[in-house]
Amino acid sequence: MMRIVIVGLSAAGLSALETLIKHAKDCSITVITEERYEPYSRCLLTHYLGKELTLGGLFISKTSSYPSNVNCIFGRKVVSIEKDANKIQMDDGTHLFYDKLLLATGAEPVKPDYAAKSNRVFTLRHIEDANKIEGKLEDKATVVGGGFVGIKTAYGLIEREVKVNLVISSGYPLSVILDEETGKLIETELKNLGISVYTKSDVFEIAKKPKGVYSLLSSNKTLESDVIIVGKGVKPRLELAESAGIAIKNGILVNEFMETSVKNIFAAGDCVEAYDIARNETFINAIWPNAVEQGYFAAMNMLGSRMKYYGSIGYNSLKTKTFHLISAGVLKGKDIKTYQHYIPSRRQLRKIAFRGDIPVGMAFLNSPNDAGVMVNLIKRAKPLDVKPEEAVKGDFSLLQNLF
Repeated sequence: MMRIVIVGLSAAGLSALETLIKHAKDCSITVITEERYEPYSRCLLTHYLGKELTLGGLFISKTSSYPSNVNCIFGRKVVSIEKDANKIQMDDGTHLFYDKLLLATGAEPVKPDYAAKSNRVFTLRHIEDANKIEGKLEDKATVVGGGFVGIKTAYGLIEREVKVNLVISSGYPLSVILDEETGKLIETELKNLGISVYTKSDVFEIAKKPKGVYSLLSSNKTLESDVIIVGKGVKPRLELAESAGIAIKNGILVNEFMETSVKNIFAAGDCVEAYDIARNETFINAIWPNAVEQGYFAAMNMLGSRMKYYGSIGYNSLKTKTFHLISAGVLKGKDIKTYQHYIPSRRQLRKIAFRGDIPVGMAFLNSPNDAGVMVNLIKRAKPLDVKPEEAVKGDFSLLQNLF
């Protein structure tokens, strides 16, 4: 009986596990996770913090329903891999042998130095984080970071009538993926929601107050709040792979079969640096849907299917009660040309980026029509059969381009 071990039970690990349950009934499958909760969606944590969801609404699977060939170990950490012996060791000293090993170790939030100076500075990556924030939060919060996590956190809080400061180090929100013009439109939308936005600023120091914390900004402003929530991105968890001599760059390097540089060891999810279709190079696209895809391909290839993973793109959606942004791929680059169509009366913007005749990026603001089609066209790296100037206007559907 083949012995398969999965390290991690979030998007990639869970996807791989459920794929194996369907296709590997004669395998012994062990999953090890540091979490103490059943599998849940990290994507919904901002909704949980915003009281749009109860705790039960986060959970997506019950391990008690898994077949007898599956063993899930909660609350344990894998500390080493003995690759020559096909063996791992956990933090309690337990050893497990494997025939195939999947690293789905995910990512961890970036924490600034000041995070260690107060029990009122948090990140939002786990259920415990949200619960700790709730224990300190009354009516004022400072959110640091202008990416999707920071903005979604700020929006969740403003919806529960918490006063929110949003501190962004760049000149506009979502600067990693958006151009300045689009980012400035998002900034205006956030301010209209009641969020106080501070761009070109960062927290460089904090000071305690009896029931809260002061944020001292690089722009010489001081903000007062109950908590500081840092959403400045994530970094892949590489220590286990690195200690085992597995090839890494910015993430764990994998080939088109999700294999690492070490025989019988695969990797998937936020810890992985795989081919990015839009960038035409390896990149880490740490989002849930990509991790699910990679987990599936890793599982199938552990079973010997030799299914090629075609690569990923970065994409995301941000929906509030007043605006809806869908973005994908890349909008900036020396060999990229961007086309746009803006209708101020509708607060509607469509922007598509091309490399040659291949679409590589998009940002649709308040224009959801064709957004899903456009994402798929970018993922397929397929030329459009219409001129970019016509496609960006949205006067007709792009669906025919998929066939």
